Amino acid sequence: MSILSRSFIDWLTKYANQLDQSNQYSDELFTRLANDGVFKVGVPVELGGNGGDYHDVIAIIEELASYSLTAGFITWGHRTLIQNLIESTNPLPREKWLPVLLAGQLSGGTGLSNAVKFLSGIEELQVKIIEKNGKFYLQGKLPWITNVSKRGFITIFAAEYADNRQSPVIIALPHDATGVTRSVELELVGLQGSNTVALLLENVALNPAWIIADNASDYLAQIRPAFLSFQCAMAFGLAKRSLAEVEQSLSGNRSILEKEWQAQSEQLQKLRQSLQTGLAQIDYFVQQPQALFQIRNDIIEVASQSVLLELQASGGRGYLKKGGSNFIRRWREAAFLPVVTPSVVQLKTILQQH
Repeated sequence: MSILSRSFIDWLTKYANQLDQSNQYSDELFTRLANDGVFKVGVPVELGGNGGDYHDVIAIIEELASYSLTAGFITWGHRTLIQNLIESTNPLPREKWLPVLLAGQLSGGTGLSNAVKFLSGIEELQVKIIEKNGKFYLQGKLPWITNVSKRGFITIFAAEYADNRQSPVIIALPHDATGVTRSVELELVGLQGSNTVALLLENVALNPAWIIADNASDYLAQIRPAFLSFQCAMAFGLAKRSLAEVEQSLSGNRSILEKEWQAQSEQLQKLRQSLQTGLAQIDYFVQQPQALFQIRNDIIEVASQSVLLELQASGGRGYLKKGGSNFIRRWREAAFLPVVTPSVVQLKTILQQH
């Protein structure tokens, strides 16, 4: 049963296209998500949440993405940051920021894309920790972070010591730290209402209390199942919605598409079950990350094929601006999924190496 209120679903349905193409309603979207308790899903009750587990988080992100991938995307970023604070052995960031993150008073931007690529040997870390006169400072740039509101935010990312004195670390950084600069929103083809920006860090004095993990590689391996499975939920939602649109046309002159619709529907269910089974086994995806990588790529393929099938089912109506269809928005949303870090190409490269 959905936790989303009828009023929020109606609002999201009404403004989904605007959320995709402008920043006008981005802060209102975030506030409405918080007011409906979305960010508390899967968070232990003793920490201020509503209880539940990863499956509940996946379900709510999937539902949101079926209405608006922008809503699903910022929920992924925010909820993944929250999960990182929960998993950390350092209680200080959790005690200080979790209540305001759950309430939606601050937004949470997960800047771990660079770190995930680093863990997979694809990219170097882009933030350095530099020592000056016995003190440590953060220097670098995070070129793409989602859900970073002008009203205030927390972000997490990996940083490495410039002199390699110890392993890279994971840091939770508040928006009001001196030396943090938020760019204007990046101009995206879609999901423009996701508050996606770049952050520049210039001589930011490092507070040791911000370090949520002393060993980035070990920590990222543990948190990666949440990071990627929550991403899978976005593709689940988009595929589910497109296939529902196709189903409505099968009784008419598009019945020729039924076999393809059935194949994609079955594959969607198969991948959903594979993800649930893997998550149900303790540390399975930690020890077998390639299995999760394959699921992630396969569900994006299903989403892409489902949207293409929707185009065939809608015909020319789907290409009309005022044709009564939201197909074009879903087409843009589907085009976004393969480039979300780690991208489909990056995961294919890793899978080929193994």
